[in-house]
Order: sequence, then structure tokens, then C-alpha cells
Amino acid sequence: MLYLSYNKTKRGAQMDYNASKAEDLSLIDSIRQCNNSESFRTLFIKYRPLVINAIRRYHFRFHETDDLLQEARIVCFQAVNAYNQKTKISFGKFYQQSLLNRYCSLLRKETALKRQGDRFAESFDNILETQGDYRSRSLVQVHPEDQILIQEVVTSLPKVLSDFEYRVFSLLYFEHFHPEKISFLLGVPETRIKRAISRCKTKLKAELKQ
Repeated sequence: MLYLSYNKTKRGAQMDYNASKAEDLSLIDSIRQCNNSESFRTLFIKYRPLVINAIRRYHFRFHETDDLLQEARIVCFQAVNAYNQKTKISFGKFYQQSLLNRYCSLLRKETALKRQGDRFAESFDNILETQGDYRSRSLVQVHPEDQILIQEVVTSLPKVLSDFEYRVFSLLYFEHFHPEKISFLLGVPETRIKRAISRCKTKLKAELKQ
């Protein structure tokens, strides 16, 4: 009795699979031959749960859900045109693998951007801490390419820093003055100068990572 029930369930699952595959092939033909937008919409909606699961699988920091859904639509269209209808692999599996590959690629790019931002921030931090006699214990050489990017950020400083922060930064970065000398020139406590420098670092790092 259990064996018959198992066979019945197995046959039912196979029928569902065959029906789903037939539906996919019909939609794919419609999209390929007629560029039917409604067929594509139907196909994408069918596999939208797969897309949502893929998005949740990865922890994207710089991509909004709407952007990832748009990427999924593009991958779906590419999968429709690349799918071999004679293969035993279902379109759903083919699309899933294509989508995961695309999301992996996006994630690698995010990681590369984060590392690049961290490297630029470290370079700028080094510049801020090594003007004049104000030297860091862990001096890191600034890469020439980073210097160029840093200079671009410097031009936007008046919009990023407060008037006081910009005065402090200018004396530190352009004049190479030690915080003690800046304190003397501006007539404010050195602790206030160092707090301003700290705020400059935070704001400029944020700019470099954008």
C-alpha cells in the first residue's frame, strides 16, 4: 500500500515537472520568436520567489532590492536566449545558476570597492597624520593613484567641512603645521584642534568611500 502511494506521488511530481517544463518552453518560444513582453512577465513572475531567495542569500551593501530585481530581469532574458531546450536541465535550474553567478560577480565588485575605499581612507588618514612633525607611528606610503583621488576630494572640502574644520585642515594639509602650532595661530586649545582633525578624518573617509 505504501509502495503504491509512493509511486502515485512520484508520478504526480513527474507530471507537475513535465507540465512546468512544457509551460516554460512555450513561454521561451514566445519570447524568442515574438519578443512577447507578456510571456516574459509571466515567466519572470513564476521564478520571482527564486530571485527573492537569491537576494536574501547574499548580503549586498551597495545595491538596493529594486536594482537587484532589475539585474534578475536582465539575467532572465539572457537565460531565455541562452537556454538549450534539448537539455535535461530545467530552465528554472539554468536560470538559478545564471542568477547566482551574476550576484556572485556583483558581490565581488562590492568587496573590491570596499577594499579600495578602505585603502584610500588609510592613505588619507596617513596624509593627515604625517604633516610637519605630526607623524603616525605606523607610516604607510601613499600610492600615486590614491594621491590623485585624494586631491579630487580635497577640492570638495569647503562643502564637506565646517569653516573651522576647513581652517584647521588647510593649516595641517597645505601648510604642514603641527596641531600645537595651529592651536597657537587660531587661539584655541590644542584638544579642540585634535577633535577637529578627527572630524575631518571621519568626513573625508566617508567622501572617499562614495
